Amino acid sequence: MCAERFSSYKQQKVDLVPYQELPSKYPQAPEKDYAAAVVLFTPAGNSYRAAAAVYRFYAEYPWRGWAFWAYQKFRWFSALSEWGYRLVANHRRIFRWLVTLFWGKSFALSSYRASGWVFGRMLGVTTLIAFLSLWVQSAGLIGPEGIVPFQENLDQVRDSSANGTSPWLLRPTLLWLISGTGGLSFLFTIGTLAALLLIIGFVPHFAVMTGWVCYLSVVVVAQPFLNFQWDLLLLETMFLSVFFLPWLIREKASAVSEPNSIGRWLLWLLLFKLMFESGVVKFTYFGAGGSNTWSDFTALDYHYWTQPIPSWFSWYFHWLPSWFHKMSLAITYVVELILPFFILLPRRFRNIACLGIVFLQLMIIITGNYGFFNLLAIILCLTLLDDQTIPDHFKRIMGGSSKDRPKFVWLMRWKSVLGTLVLVIFIITGGYYLSLDFRGNRPGAAEQRFSPSPVTKTLVRTAQFSRSMNSYGLFRVMTTTRPEIIISYSTDGKMWTPYQFNYKPVDLQVPSSFFFPHMPRLDWQMWFEALYIERIMDTPFSLLLYKRFLEVIITGKMKKGELRIEQFFTPSELQDLNTMDGEKQEQVIRNFQVHINSYLDHSYWFAKFLRALRQGNSNVLGLLADNSNLVEKPKNMRITFYYYNFSSPEEQKDGYWWSRKPLEQFSLDLSFAGKGE
Repeated sequence: MCAERFSSYKQQKVDLVPYQELPSKYPQAPEKDYAAAVVLFTPAGNSYRAAAAVYRFYAEYPWRGWAFWAYQKFRWFSALSEWGYRLVANHRRIFRWLVTLFWGKSFALSSYRASGWVFGRMLGVTTLIAFLSLWVQSAGLIGPEGIVPFQENLDQVRDSSANGTSPWLLRPTLLWLISGTGGLSFLFTIGTLAALLLIIGFVPHFAVMTGWVCYLSVVVVAQPFLNFQWDLLLLETMFLSVFFLPWLIREKASAVSEPNSIGRWLLWLLLFKLMFESGVVKFTYFGAGGSNTWSDFTALDYHYWTQPIPSWFSWYFHWLPSWFHKMSLAITYVVELILPFFILLPRRFRNIACLGIVFLQLMIIITGNYGFFNLLAIILCLTLLDDQTIPDHFKRIMGGSSKDRPKFVWLMRWKSVLGTLVLVIFIITGGYYLSLDFRGNRPGAAEQRFSPSPVTKTLVRTAQFSRSMNSYGLFRVMTTTRPEIIISYSTDGKMWTPYQFNYKPVDLQVPSSFFFPHMPRLDWQMWFEALYIERIMDTPFSLLLYKRFLEVIITGKMKKGELRIEQFFTPSELQDLNTMDGEKQEQVIRNFQVHINSYLDHSYWFAKFLRALRQGNSNVLGLLADNSNLVEKPKNMRITFYYYNFSSPEEQKDGYWWSRKPLEQFSLDLSFAGKGE
């Protein structure tokens, strides 16, 4: 088995000969007890035996000569090495079993040509999906006539950066150079072409970097619609893949290159970070009252129907027995907290980690809608599979290995040097994020002293600028209710018709759709907005000011920086405010500013969305379902709040997939009769 491993090195610098065949091949070889230990001869006439021979063999290859140096330098090391060699030689059956347990039948050095080739193509497919999915929604979301035009975002940043901070540092986007609809179209066109180049394997390193630049340029100006973990994961994967994918003009299936080992470890550590952080936060973050449905094994009692957009499969999974939910949670914890460490172990354990993580991702795909996120996680798992694991008939399709041309050697060296630097930064920032995850939001966690080093702070700020070294942690706190915002319109104030979304629950008799791997950004954001309203529901002043905030934005043309305090108070309230003593007046204004800033951060997009509905904006209406009959601008609009839940099996037989109950304390009626546009 060791000879098989020695022979798997790319450059065969040593002739491996069984001692039974030695006399016929090298008759001049001296007489030795070859059956007792391995012996290595050099052209200079030197010979080495046992552990020394093994170390001398590895000294022929770069970065592996340290053991031979230590063997010659330190007597204790040589003695320990020879003892270890004898231990293995005298118990070969046991160690063969251990090797088989960890590596499988083949002990050959792992290579990743096949999985690396597939990874590049599948990353191209995922990138293509991400660009096309967002492209068809961009006009209604961030276009010049969209809900939150990206130019408004850039103008605000430009105004706020007058103190000397470069706007490029705040918003690293090419849209500073190319504005308007043409700028968005340019980014989506170039990003789509880059994804296609990656799929066909043409200049893959350049293609993935171009895709990264284009997607980053859109992400930084599309908040809150692109503020999700899968967008950050795609950016990080593309960025790290620059060091994994081959730096060639054309990668052919008949001559596949071996991926760079540093790039491979970067992707492995990214997968480790993604899964392990997602497991840790489930036990370190708590909901209201200190509850944690993950630790008490009740999370799946809520998950299937409270997740942002369930699929129709979710209804059936929800009604499975309780023991199935608890078993599913146990499997999830094993996959997220134990299997990530298998990534760092030899072949057999990496294969187990791959199978376990892929299984979990497939189950999430079946039971929910998370766009391309789970597909991206599965693609990262592909890098764990070496050629020794992949079936021979598939490897034959890959053809032979590719030999880098001499003129590309300096590129390979620079690739390794830059990759090593990125690896160091990745480990430092990842350790920082993981330390925050372990602290969680437990009582007293905020008071715990935690002061990262200046170097760590600088690296974290740099990572935040690039959005390409991120913290993850899915479903930190499981929601146990499902609030839904229902928006209705009327032309006479009597007959009300709800706006129908493509995927968000509205009609009780319409089952949730399965739309993998598309990501409907507006439908997702409506889920977050409903949760935000639920949080402020118990504070009457907050709720009152929130409703007035919506009215001001919907009925006016103001932007973020144009809001004034007198717009939110009636004349009598303003008079009362002016008659207050200075300290109390200052407290009221400060409280008002805190609330309004919170609404601007969380709900400005929602108010602008409602304004677009009022104006009959065709780009925004194109994001909804059944919008062909929305010809006239509504004269009245009603916003109501409901708690949704899956229907019972009996109700489902009658055609109902959902049940709901209204929350009377939140209702907002708006009349636009006689008001200008």
